[in-house]
Amino acid sequence: MGFKFEVEHSNFVAYLTADGRADAPRCEERTLANFLASLAEPRSLISSTKDTTDWIEKVSNAARTAASRWSSSSRRLLQADEVSASLDSLRPHFTGYSLYVLLLPSGSQDQDEASFRFFAEAAISSGAVGLVLMPNSSPTIVVQFLTPFPPVRAIAENPQSLPLAVFWTPQQTTCVLPLEDAKRLYRTEILPAFEADVSKVDEILRRSASSQRARRILHLSDFHFGTRDAARRRAWLKERLAHVLPTVDRVVVTGDLFDEPKEAFRELFDDFRSDVENIAHKGLLVIPGNHDVRKKGNAWWRWGRNSEYISDLQWTPVVFDDELKVAFISFNSSSTGNFARGTVTETQRRDRGIRLDKELRKRPEVADYLKVALVHHHPYAYGSQPTALYEKLMAELFGGEEKFIAFEEAQDFMQWCATRGVSLVLHGHKHVPHVASVHFSSQGKTQEITVVGCGSSTGVDGKPMCYDIITMDASSKKWNVLFYHDPKGDGSGFSLQSVAVDVRQPMGQNVNSRAADVRSVASTGPVASPADTGGDEIMVDIGVEAEMTDENTGSLVFRFWELTSSQRRKICLQLGLLQESEIVLPEPERYKRALLRVVDREKLEELAREVARAENE
Repeated sequence: MGFKFEVEHSNFVAYLTADGRADAPRCEERTLANFLASLAEPRSLISSTKDTTDWIEKVSNAARTAASRWSSSSRRLLQADEVSASLDSLRPHFTGYSLYVLLLPSGSQDQDEASFRFFAEAAISSGAVGLVLMPNSSPTIVVQFLTPFPPVRAIAENPQSLPLAVFWTPQQTTCVLPLEDAKRLYRTEILPAFEADVSKVDEILRRSASSQRARRILHLSDFHFGTRDAARRRAWLKERLAHVLPTVDRVVVTGDLFDEPKEAFRELFDDFRSDVENIAHKGLLVIPGNHDVRKKGNAWWRWGRNSEYISDLQWTPVVFDDELKVAFISFNSSSTGNFARGTVTETQRRDRGIRLDKELRKRPEVADYLKVALVHHHPYAYGSQPTALYEKLMAELFGGEEKFIAFEEAQDFMQWCATRGVSLVLHGHKHVPHVASVHFSSQGKTQEITVVGCGSSTGVDGKPMCYDIITMDASSKKWNVLFYHDPKGDGSGFSLQSVAVDVRQPMGQNVNSRAADVRSVASTGPVASPADTGGDEIMVDIGVEAEMTDENTGSLVFRFWELTSSQRRKICLQLGLLQESEIVLPEPERYKRALLRVVDREKLEELAREVARAENE
């Protein structure tokens, strides 16, 4: 059996193919109506059965009946129970298979024709045993999945060039292969197993998957040793890392190792570092953050600065990892700047360039190494409300958090990274996980840079304990990110909260983007928890952060926050930006959701009008 679908309907496909209990995704009414309409169209379905009980007819009839309830023009937000009421009649037709296959096209006409031919071949030859899925086109963005279903997690764990195929079974056995390898495996091993013993499929996939292993980088940040949160959670974090470290190839820590430059706090970090390095294959790569060199992370001119405790931190400006074939380029963005702001000076950039070129002169082969930049401050602004008391005070005095924690001259830093061929930037500073993709034109080519923020690994200031793992493929230079967190930090367990998967079509060489223009960011935004978005909902969010941080909109958001709580609540309910069930949430979380929906639903003008009306009351 086979089904071709639109990328934006991936969340529905995930729900339909989930064996056992699953939470239906929330969505706009028109999105559900369009998905059901696509299922009602027989051309999107392929079946090997040709009798009166044809699978296509059953699916089309069920979809047609369900679609009659909904309007394709309504933007009303449907709740999970409304969505499940429409989709549950379809689930029996998409579950219970011994094998599932997801084919991802590349965007190349020749390759996509080959992908479709294999889609049709597998859909027909698998009969009632397998279900083959294929989106009509590749995404043009980095896609974020919350609580990812099996094939997405498999892709995140094994980054590869498109086109590719993901195989999985109800027993959660998965295998990701390039298209040609997938064809060979299906024809020579899986198809014969269908006829002889279908239970052998799991063994076949496990054997094929065992030969795969992507390179993995563990990204930690913002321990803030010396704080109460870090003291309570340090032992729990170390125990978790004892399980993770044997599976990774390198560990990086992007600053704020301790909360203030004090000897006792530095000793706490040294103790932690020693325990981690006793398990890890290699030494930690660390860089300083603003809290490591400034009193409470802030300084004004000469006041509050103290670099004594990073002078022997054992951090190296450039590290060439010959096993990974990666060059790690480290920067101290906290060497200058007032308050909690930072920058990477021209002197640092020039020094790193000299070091790179000197190694290249000695060893020409390092020119092909992947380049990863480590920096503490975030190169691109993204939303989070200040939580620490001093942050709240500074935000009140100086008109917003971003003004006193910003990465100054970030444009120059990112352009340098693009020119030097850096493909990944890892940072800390904000205690909210984040991923974005940026494109720069450099030397006649388009350089794509993935920017990843870790969050706080000890969960300071009430944030979740966070870490992320970057999986990478050196040949295709693809990066995927898996975000893990323990939301309470109480030992209840870390879980895979989200993945950011790069399954985009290859970028052309004539991309119309301005270097260092925030609007060129294709961002998945801050990582939300599954509870925020309805369980298995897939979140695809293009440029929300960019839209929410331009000058006019930023002013509007600031004015919105200056209203009274009752005024904010009234406006959000009136514009349909909040559900009644969300009123009980803490205000920062409640209105973060509402403001993200403003952009998604194109209601900036309506919000501006209502804010102005409230200001005049």
